[in-house]
Amino acid sequence: MNPFTVTLKITPGFSRTLFLVLISVAFVAMIVIMSLPLPLSVKLAGSLIILIWLVVVLREHCWHLDQAIRTATLRTDNSWLVSFDGQEPVKADLLPECLVQPWLTVLVFRMPDRRRKSLILVRDNVDADTFRRLRVRLKNSD
Repeated sequence: MNPFTVTLKITPGFSRTLFLVLISVAFVAMIVIMSLPLPLSVKLAGSLIILIWLVVVLREHCWHLDQAIRTATLRTDNSWLVSFDGQEPVKADLLPECLVQPWLTVLVFRMPDRRRKSLILVRDNVDADTFRRLRVRLKNSD
């Protein structure tokens, strides 16, 4: 079977790996801010900004809440349909800023309203066969 004649439906789940990486990055950033020779109020404000960033990113990319992409479908003509929670799928354009690695794939879409949305896929938040097929299709579509 030709891998390019199959529609790929990607429904990401929770990623423990991504969760731990994001928590670690936030923790290290807070340690760096606290070690800088700045007033305590600036350190606390910086740490608060990092915590807000962490909550926003975890909600979108680990737990897939709010306006996160719930499913992305790569059709046989290499066009994409993206759906959000409780909404009909919409056509989206895949942008060239995507990253494709054996352990991580970041898909960046331009939505019909011109905003950008990203979908982070790690080995543990999508089934292995779909992840492999997606990477092959993306690498060969250039």
